[in-house]
Amino acid sequence: MTSRVETSLMRPTVGQKLKKFVIVTGLLLLLFHFHTVALNRPLTLSYLTFSPQATSCDLIQVPPPLDYNGEIWESWIHLEHLFRKFEPHIQLQHRDFPDGQTVHPTEKILAHFLNMTFTDAERMRKSHEQLLQGLPEYPDGAYQGRGIVMVAGGRYSEYSATTLGMLRLLGSRLPVEVWLKNSIEEEEGWCDELAEEGISCRYMSDYLGEMTAFVHPYQYKIAAMYFSAFEEMLFLDSDSIPVKNPDSIFDAPAYRDTGIVLWPDYWGSTESPWLPYIIGESSEETQSVPNMTTVDSGQMLWDKKRHWKTLCLSAYYNYYGPKYYYTLITQGGPGWGDKDTFPTALRALSLNYTQIPHRLETQHYNQGNDQPTGSGMAMLQADPWDLEEFQPLFLHSNFIKFSVRRLMCMNCTERSSALTTEQRERDSQVFFVGQVHDRHHANWNALNHWKRIFAIRGDGGLNHLGMLDTERDLWRVLERLACVGVWSDEDLCLRTKRHLKLTFGIGESWRGMKQQDCVSIEV
Repeated sequence: MTSRVETSLMRPTVGQKLKKFVIVTGLLLLLFHFHTVALNRPLTLSYLTFSPQATSCDLIQVPPPLDYNGEIWESWIHLEHLFRKFEPHIQLQHRDFPDGQTVHPTEKILAHFLNMTFTDAERMRKSHEQLLQGLPEYPDGAYQGRGIVMVAGGRYSEYSATTLGMLRLLGSRLPVEVWLKNSIEEEEGWCDELAEEGISCRYMSDYLGEMTAFVHPYQYKIAAMYFSAFEEMLFLDSDSIPVKNPDSIFDAPAYRDTGIVLWPDYWGSTESPWLPYIIGESSEETQSVPNMTTVDSGQMLWDKKRHWKTLCLSAYYNYYGPKYYYTLITQGGPGWGDKDTFPTALRALSLNYTQIPHRLETQHYNQGNDQPTGSGMAMLQADPWDLEEFQPLFLHSNFIKFSVRRLMCMNCTERSSALTTEQRERDSQVFFVGQVHDRHHANWNALNHWKRIFAIRGDGGLNHLGMLDTERDLWRVLERLACVGVWSDEDLCLRTKRHLKLTFGIGESWRGMKQQDCVSIEV
């Protein structure tokens, strides 16, 4: 005889069917969440659809800052002593290439631009050689874990806020260190907000004092990398925005094989023909400039344990960057700054690294019908998981800065943290006009007629590369920044909400969620 329980199972009611459907659906969603978050490896489907999950940041633990008087600080004191002992002491004056030769200078210009003598080159080579002999060994146990490192401060904190918002929106669970020159450059209350999302602020001045040797912002990157508590780090410029969760790239073979991944820039090398001789890469005095692509250091993946001496040598090139090495590496070409000091150090030490083989793609402006204009607005950099086919991972917005204030302000004043010391002392008010109010800006038409900024059709668009929702997700982050927290403003909030609604058909997306949620946006 069949029991009532068995009968009910064989002939389920409508309510039981619905319950079973909900359970099965829940299990499928759980499996999807496990695959994308726990394994940190996105499904191919994530290129096409994205649904952020609100998760608590309680489990994201940022390592404590390095001891101000500890082993790494002592190691830095030792390095700085070496740097000063082996300063090249030559004269190098930075100037640009002649008009029309900036990007593609002739061999003749490259060979004679710096007017460097053999005596100069020999002095630099000898100093460099002696420095290499004194580079310290890796301090085992001083660093720990994996994380993201970023430099902010002043208006760059606004760009960082957008990038950090995208990281958490896309499901990144990596701890983050945001480095500021000093506490003066911190927007009041911002670091407290970040702490609730697994992000810690650090001050370079805690380790470097008045930073008399680090006078140029291009030098801040190496300081943040050196004093970061992470042993393995993904460095991101404040305007290098992820278009999908980057957490899994630490497990990509391209990184595991070499311990460093670098991404390409647009132009070829314009280094001095003396450089290979100076760094000991060649025994010949001068030679032709190598036909190689320069590096976009807006994103770098770095294992300190495997590339400690590379980091220390890069620090030397940046310590004397404005005075010597930035000019030696680029001469009068584009990209003067820190970016090519890193591959130069790898060459000097004859160490292997991975440079992404794909040419970077360009994200174009929307000319009004979702078609690209001839002008680029950002650089798309590839995912190191796929070295065969270009898949985008970062949107390095080198032209357009995604700050809600820079986009949507009608007439804003610079925050105190973005003012110069002189402006603060005079209690100055510095005004600026956002792109929405600037008729000469390439984005004016799109922002005033509720259109996309990104071209999504034709070559060079994120849609062409399979990323349908990146701009939409950026605006959701911008909406939160405009409506909640230290960057918020009532008028900005209303304008950003309206743009999100009329351009993307999305109503209020943050719904007042608490700041301690890593992903403060619901779908």
